Amino acid sequence: MRYISATQIFSGKEFFDKNTVLVIDDTNAITDIILSDEIDSTRVEHFDGIITPGFINTHCHLELSHLKNKIPQHTGIVDFGLSVMKHREDLEEGLQLELMQDADHLMQQQGIVAVGDISNTPLSVHIKKKSKLYYHTFVELISLNPERATIVFEAGKILLNNFSYNGLSASLAPHAPYSASLPLIVLCTDYCYKNKKPTSIHNQESSAENEFFQNKTGDYLRLYNTLNIPIDYFKAMQQSSLQTIITDLNADVNTLLVHNTFTNKHDIEFAKLLHPHLFWCLCPNANLYIENTLPDIQLLLEQKCNLTIGTDSLASNTNLSIVDEINTILKHKPTIALEKLLSAATFNGAKFIGKENDLGLIEKNKNPGLNLITKTKGNFIVKTLVDINRRD
Repeated sequence: MRYISATQIFSGKEFFDKNTVLVIDDTNAITDIILSDEIDSTRVEHFDGIITPGFINTHCHLELSHLKNKIPQHTGIVDFGLSVMKHREDLEEGLQLELMQDADHLMQQQGIVAVGDISNTPLSVHIKKKSKLYYHTFVELISLNPERATIVFEAGKILLNNFSYNGLSASLAPHAPYSASLPLIVLCTDYCYKNKKPTSIHNQESSAENEFFQNKTGDYLRLYNTLNIPIDYFKAMQQSSLQTIITDLNADVNTLLVHNTFTNKHDIEFAKLLHPHLFWCLCPNANLYIENTLPDIQLLLEQKCNLTIGTDSLASNTNLSIVDEINTILKHKPTIALEKLLSAATFNGAKFIGKENDLGLIEKNKNPGLNLITKTKGNFIVKTLVDINRRD
């Protein structure tokens, strides 16, 4: 047995009493949580810093790991997307797999124990099967043309079965309001409900998204024109993208809204009224990389949104580190309580992917992995204190 204490211990929801000691067995499971006066102090390993459960990265694109430093910063979402499409096949598959493997190891080194990962191909299956991280893969579907919804949906199910056949947790996810028709969103999220799986959708990452849905104007017209995608069938609804699609997202499915960079109070109130199972993912480093702005995180907290944290991809980030995302938030919004961000990084993320009974919470008979975060030169850094030894 190991007996572990620290300056502070965060459960995943709140800070424990400062005299708390965690009892860890040889399988790295937490067998008990006691107070320091219940154990001989010489047997206790004490650490300076904050112990937390292992981090949950709820939004990543492992497939884009080979695009690190390939895409210019601050171009805006349209040029970023065009650059990703241009460079996506620059490397042959073997090299892409090597860099995905490196990214997987990088996340492990950063105290991440579970990942919600976007996939458009089966290429990451081999990496995920071998990894000790828990992956839930979101098979991402793209088609703004409603007439193609069924065709794209059926193709998505074939790719989904590839992950499931290999013993990996997976579900379908529409890419974004501007790239997935309402019928496709309905098909995806109803299928998730049928299979009791979460879903995900990029939300209001740019002002252009809302402009397109409100007036059918703005920079997305340039995107469709560049890609020779006709959009004659699309009709502006004179409301934001989130308000337009919210009724088509199955309200009984855990649904991750990713980025939320241009989401306002009315959007939040409108969405929460109609959908009780929303989670709101923050990817601040990617927001700065692409649009050079951040979502109104204080507003999301005031509206009691269930926040999670993601890293996005190495195409839009220089690292895959949840603690780096927390540092970025606190640099720009130093009044935000660390406790709220740690909850987003741990329990909330685990709850979203349906692993709250295993991960994201320090509790008896759980094996969530334990991180130690300390502060150096004004920034938090992380190291793994107790590793997970399973990925079921």
